[in-house]
Amino acid sequence: MTQTNRSDADLLEACMQVDSIVFLAPSSYLGDFVAPLVGQLRQRSATLRLIAADDYLHANRDKAPDFDEIRTVAAHFSSPQQPNSIAVNCSFLLSTWLYFDHLARALPGRVVDLPELLYALDRPWIYQTGKLMRAQTQEHAADFAALRSRLQDELSRTTLDAILRLRMTGNRAELLDVICPMEQEYFSMYSSSNTPIVLHDHEHYVDIGAYDGDTVGKFMTAARHRYASIHAYEPDPRNFAALQRRLQSTSGPIFLHNEAVSDSNQPLSFLASGTMGSRVEANGDIQVPSVRLDEVLEQVTLLKMDVEGFEPQVLRGAAELIGRCRPRMAITCYHHALDLLDIVAVLDAIYPGAKFRLRHYSMYFYDTILYVE
Repeated sequence: MTQTNRSDADLLEACMQVDSIVFLAPSSYLGDFVAPLVGQLRQRSATLRLIAADDYLHANRDKAPDFDEIRTVAAHFSSPQQPNSIAVNCSFLLSTWLYFDHLARALPGRVVDLPELLYALDRPWIYQTGKLMRAQTQEHAADFAALRSRLQDELSRTTLDAILRLRMTGNRAELLDVICPMEQEYFSMYSSSNTPIVLHDHEHYVDIGAYDGDTVGKFMTAARHRYASIHAYEPDPRNFAALQRRLQSTSGPIFLHNEAVSDSNQPLSFLASGTMGSRVEANGDIQVPSVRLDEVLEQVTLLKMDVEGFEPQVLRGAAELIGRCRPRMAITCYHHALDLLDIVAVLDAIYPGAKFRLRHYSMYFYDTILYVE
């Protein structure tokens, strides 16, 4: 058994031996991960007290999972503390994570990070469990090391190092020295920012996985509304309706497509949740049309892609377009353990000589972006 797996077992054993587990800020953006954890812990121990320290849940108790007690943050940190307890930091924002980490470590009891508990209970961190992610990461350690040597700057290399350590430990403190401001993700609205992609006039921008148009809107602002064309693809019907609403008052060469992008022109099984997590899925609830970019676009200078792990298929369907236009790209690469390696393997085949940079923008596994030029 590896040390990381031993740590999982140790944490799970510790959870069964304490009097209480306190979830700090369980209503955060990561809140969907908390309810299943509470349920599993409840099944394992009928005597373990499960407590939430969360102002929102204290005011909205009907929205809380099955906690034994819900406290305000002030009440929790000002009340006498039991040393035989574990505090779980569920915060998502960097500032909030640091705040709760600081307060919790000043008190008796053990402090763990939310992903550590996800690992111990073998819950998915996005679409895979921590155990599977660790196993695949360790199996491909040589491939990650080879990719590291190809990254173009020191921040890219230290970012990859931090992400790989996070996968092993489950502790988000690994990200503290590499996390970048979220407002700089993909491209920055501020010309003075030192970001991998600098926008030029007359960009032909293509957004794959446009969601509700949030990144399209950001691009338009960052480009100062000077661009040659925008093509946005979003297959989820509800997301596409939101995309249309967001851009309905915008004029100019903007083309919205309610279809998926792939390496075929065949319908795809799609899980349409009306969220950022909508995705191609074998057991999806609808069928959506798909297109190959090679067959529908003539020009692209900037390609953004966030399709929940389907990025290699999109790239293969755009091989001719990418080879001819050689666009700069910003591609998500965090949904599965091997996404980054799979994406680079396709790019090596269709975009020889491409240069890679890596950035990370959230206090979780989300929002790792591969920049290509």
